[in-house]
Amino acid sequence: MIYWLFPKLNPLLPTFLLCPILAILIGVCFAYFKGNIYLGLILALLLPLIFIATNLKTIAVNIDAWILHGFIYAIITFVAYKMAFSQLGKSS
Repeated sequence: MIYWLFPKLNPLLPTFLLCPILAILIGVCFAYFKGNIYLGLILALLLPLIFIATNLKTIAVNIDAWILHGFIYAIITFVAYKMAFSQLGKSS
């Protein structure tokens, strides 16, 4: 979907820069607002759809990349959540 807005975007930019930053932000926001981390992990699993979902055929071909990157972003989100939650617990 992001390639509809930026057609000449390098494919590695959202994969290795934008989505990990978004995963960290999701984890920190859910820790700060004391949200349910499972909802944050589901959001992180859906992050690869930002750069994979151009049409249904592309999603079907790249289902393995979606699962792999989604789990990696979910792990990043969970680690960011735990780190932010531990820091918030110490400050109050």
